[in-house]
Amino acid sequence: MRQFEKIKKNIKYNAISQVAAFLINFALLPFIVSHAGKEVYGIYILVVTFTGYLGLMDLGVGGATVKYIAEFISRDDDKKVTDIISASFTLFVIIGILAAIALFILSYCFDVFFKVDIASMIIIKHLFWVASVSSLFIWPGRIFDYALQGFQRYDQYAINNIIFTILIGISAYVIFNRNYGIVCFLAASSILTILKYLSSYFIVKKSLLKEKIHFPYFKKDIFKIIFDFSFYTFLSSLAGILIFNLDTIIVGAFVSLAAVTVYNVGFSIQQGFRMLNSLIGGPLFPAYVEMEGKSEYEKQKLVLFKGTKYLGFIFIPMVLVTLIFAKPLIIYWMGDMFVMSVMPAQILISFWLFNGILEIGSGMLSAKGMVKIIFKLLFLNAIINLVLSLILVRFFGIIGVALGTTIPMIFIYFPLIMRQVFMVFRITAGEYFNIAVKKNLSVFLVALAVSIWIYRLYPPTNFWIVIFEMGAAYTITMFAGYGLVFSGNERRELRTIIGFKT
Repeated sequence: MRQFEKIKKNIKYNAISQVAAFLINFALLPFIVSHAGKEVYGIYILVVTFTGYLGLMDLGVGGATVKYIAEFISRDDDKKVTDIISASFTLFVIIGILAAIALFILSYCFDVFFKVDIASMIIIKHLFWVASVSSLFIWPGRIFDYALQGFQRYDQYAINNIIFTILIGISAYVIFNRNYGIVCFLAASSILTILKYLSSYFIVKKSLLKEKIHFPYFKKDIFKIIFDFSFYTFLSSLAGILIFNLDTIIVGAFVSLAAVTVYNVGFSIQQGFRMLNSLIGGPLFPAYVEMEGKSEYEKQKLVLFKGTKYLGFIFIPMVLVTLIFAKPLIIYWMGDMFVMSVMPAQILISFWLFNGILEIGSGMLSAKGMVKIIFKLLFLNAIINLVLSLILVRFFGIIGVALGTTIPMIFIYFPLIMRQVFMVFRITAGEYFNIAVKKNLSVFLVALAVSIWIYRLYPPTNFWIVIFEMGAAYTITMFAGYGLVFSGNERRELRTIIGFKT
C-alpha cells in the first residue's frame, strides 16, 4: 500500500511540473516567433535540434542512473547508489567537454547543410557558441535530476522544474521586449537551466545521499553495470531522435527554413502530448524497478492493467478533443499565416490514439531489462520513418514528413510492442482489451461526439473561447466516463491520483 501511495504522489508532482512547463512553453512560442520572426526562429529550432542530437552522447546512462539508483535503494545498498552517481557524473563531465567541442565546430559548418545569408550566419555562430559553453555545465548537472527521479523524489524535481521554467518565461518576456534577440534568450535559458541542476545537486547531496560523491571516479565493475543496461537504451534514444527530431532537418533541407517554424507548431502540440503521456510513465519507471528488485511480478501485472486503463481514460479524450479543435486552436494561437500547420498537426497527433496506452507496458519492459527488444522495434520504426519522410516530402511537403512519422508509429511500433507485453506477462490480447481498454471505448465516443457538437454549435471566435470549449468538451467527457467506467475503489484511486483526498 505504501508503494502505491508513493506512485500516486510521484505521478501528481510530475503532472504538475510537466503541465506547468507545457503551458509556459505554449504561451511563449507565438510571443517569441512574433518578436524574432519565422526565419530567425527557424534557425533557433535547427540549432536546438543539432544540440539535441548530441544528446545521443548520453549513451543511455541517464536511464541507467534512474534504474540502478531505484534498484539499489530497494536493496538498501547505499554505497552502490553513490558509486552509480559518481561514475555517471564523471562520464557526463567528459561528454560535456566533447559536446562543447562538437558544437563549436558546428558553428563553422552550418552553411554546408543549409542556405543562409551572412546576417543569419552570424546569429547561428553565436547560438552555437552559447550552446557550446553551456554544455560544459549542463551535461554533468543532468545527473542530479536523474538522481532525484531514481530516489523517487518527484516533489523536489517538480518544484525545481516549475520555478526555473517560470524564470525562463520571465526572461523571454524581458529579453524580447527590450529587443535583445534570440541569442540572449538562449544564453539566459541556459544559465537558468544550469542553476536548476545546481539546485538538484544540493538537494541530492544534502538530503538523500548517505555517502560522499567521488570525482573523478573510474571503477570498471560499476561502469559495466551501467553500460550493460544503457547501451541499448542509448540505441533506442538514437532511434527516437531519428523518429521525432530528424523531421526538422528534412523540412529545412527539402522545403525551407521558414517551413521549419510552420512544421514546428504542429510538432510542438504533438510534443505536448508526448509530455502528457509520460506524466504517468516517468514516475512509474523507478517503481517498476523497485517491484522487479523485490520480485513482485503480480503487483506489476496489476499496475499494467490499472495504469493502462487510467492513462487511456485520461489521455485519449484529450487527443480526440484536440483533433477536432486543431484548426481554430492553431489559427487563434499563432495567427492566420500558420493555417498550413493544421494538417501536419492533426496527422502527428493522431498516432497518439494508438500509442497513448503504450507507456505503461513499454516502461515495464525496460524495468525488466528488455531494452534490446525495444531498441530493435524503435530502430525498425525509425528506418521506415526516414524512408517514408524522404519520399513523401518531395510530393506533399511538410504533410509528407508528418505522414512519414505517423504511419510506422501506428502500423509497426504499436502492434509489435503490444505483442511483447502480452508475451512477457503471459496474457492474451483479449484479456488485455477486456480489462484495460474495453470500457474506455464509450468514453472515447463521448469525447468525439461532444467535441463535434460544441464545435459546430458554437464555432469559436478567439483563442480563449477555443480553450474554454476544449476544456468544456473534455470536462463533460470526464464526468460522463467517471460514472460509466469505474468501480467505487477505482474512483477513489483516481481522486487520489489527481489530488483529491478520500
